[in-house]
Amino acid sequence: NSRDRVCMAHQIVRKGENVVCPLDPNGRFTQECEDLAGMYLKDADKVIIERLKAAGRLFSNNSICDSYPFCWRSETPLIYRVIPCWFVAVESFRDKLLKNNDQTYWVPEFVREKRFHNWLAEAKDWAVSRNRYWGTPLPIWVSEDGEEVGCVGSIDELGELSGVRITDLHREN
Repeated sequence: NSRDRVCMAHQIVRKGENVVCPLDPNGRFTQECEDLAGMYLKDADKVIIERLKAAGRLFSNNSICDSYPFCWRSETPLIYRVIPCWFVAVESFRDKLLKNNDQTYWVPEFVREKRFHNWLAEAKDWAVSRNRYWGTPLPIWVSEDGEEVGCVGSIDELGELSGVRITDLHREN
């Protein structure tokens, strides 16, 4: 997304680097923020604002009334945080995509030279994994040391590997 590109352009993060996210899946600060560890992120707002103010680094402190996204299944607030993700390295074969597009018969013809060509010419690496409840979760399991990688092909195989019979794959169950 555009935030990632802005962060890379200003060398805040670099492609391929692990990005630190001091929030756990429940929205609580981890040990990377020792003095906030265990605190829910919204409860930490006041503490963070006071620290910025005390350090003379608070630019503005205003309230904005806006709708907040909630998970439609669990009715819990969605928290945007950095998570590990699997990507297809589209940028590495963009030239091949453009060459194949030129050889494709398009109806209408202008799609080849305009809309689709432009999209391919600017194609970014494609995030194919998702977590929580949306997108396409990939059943890929990686060992802690990264030496073992496996892809679970069915609910039955997951049961065999885990020793637990799974009947509902939704996380909240």
